[in-house]
Amino acid sequence: MNKKTPSIFSPKILQHIIFSTLLEFGPVLLFLASTEYVSVYESTVLLMVATIVSTIATYRFQKRIPYLALYVALITVLFGYMTLHSKDVKFIQMRDTLYDMTCALTLVVGMIYRVPFLKLAFHTIMPMTIRAWQKLTHLWIAYFLCIALANEVIRNFFSFSDWIFFKGIVIIFTCLFGLFSLYSSYEPLETVDQKSF
Repeated sequence: MNKKTPSIFSPKILQHIIFSTLLEFGPVLLFLASTEYVSVYESTVLLMVATIVSTIATYRFQKRIPYLALYVALITVLFGYMTLHSKDVKFIQMRDTLYDMTCALTLVVGMIYRVPFLKLAFHTIMPMTIRAWQKLTHLWIAYFLCIALANEVIRNFFSFSDWIFFKGIVIIFTCLFGLFSLYSSYEPLETVDQKSF
């Protein structure tokens, strides 16, 4: 009897995706929503505090050091401080470009040196073939580069309120892209023989 192919949308994976999404985007959603009621500088403080809380929650959830979450917290606090100190919103906007470019560059370096960072981070939740991790990595490199470029265009040529709207769209699109990339890349370990990265 053939072994049943595991589903990419198993309860365990869905639970991980939902909780991780809330931890990652919760602080940003709070920031975006708060700009309707308080100044952008007060919203920036909320973003900084919420990101630190989210990082601690991520550590407790993953039960290991969340290096990406720590990096996000570091650049959020740094660029948040520069925003508050200079009274210039461009710094908190630039934070997103730096994050996206860093993620893309990290994945590219991983491909060059055969270190599959996405696999190292998520293989216990989503055991997939090397080929699947490679495809997923290529998709996310392209995505990070695209939204980094888009963020710079919106930041430089549109108003701050336009940028806030853009950020909301990016969150929705990122969630949809994440599901699409997983669905299109998923290839359980049982389907093909493993090869080197």
